[in-house]
Amino acid sequence: MQNPNPSEIVGLIARHQARLRGLVRCLLVRSSDVEDVLQEVNAVLWEKANEFQGGTDFWAWASQIARFKALNHIRKYSRDRLVFDDKLLSELADLAHERLSQLDHRREALEGCLNELPPPQRQLIDLRYAGGHAIEAISEIIGRPQASIRQTLYRVRQALMACIESKLQSEGGAS
Repeated sequence: MQNPNPSEIVGLIARHQARLRGLVRCLLVRSSDVEDVLQEVNAVLWEKANEFQGGTDFWAWASQIARFKALNHIRKYSRDRLVFDDKLLSELADLAHERLSQLDHRREALEGCLNELPPPQRQLIDLRYAGGHAIEAISEIIGRPQASIRQTLYRVRQALMACIESKLQSEGGAS
């Protein structure tokens, strides 16, 4: 397989920032430490970009680098009484990795379910959640009563939840 070009690597790093931050945050307490370690992780990802094989799982590769950087950062403070031992930290890192993976499956299922919505329902969801509009503003935009919009959003959210659970069960994924 071919190594990704620099712009692809930058895109992959950017796309996974929130997940990497979440993983590092699970292992570190201080937010300043989280940001410092995340910057170190980004630097290593960039420096070792030629080692990443295109078409493979970028998250698996990047999360291991983040995990090692966070654990190394914790070891620097090993004399502090409030530092967890390596076994516990490893278990926390495994759990965080698993939970983030489950969230990815849920996000993918949600995207699929959103794409299956009829256009009027999708418009309501987009206005409310992607656009951040209040019910009052949506009422003015589409010319429907606020109570009707609230009720429709409730039903669409219920349908989305059922759709997500159904997709996860059919894929054998965790819910």
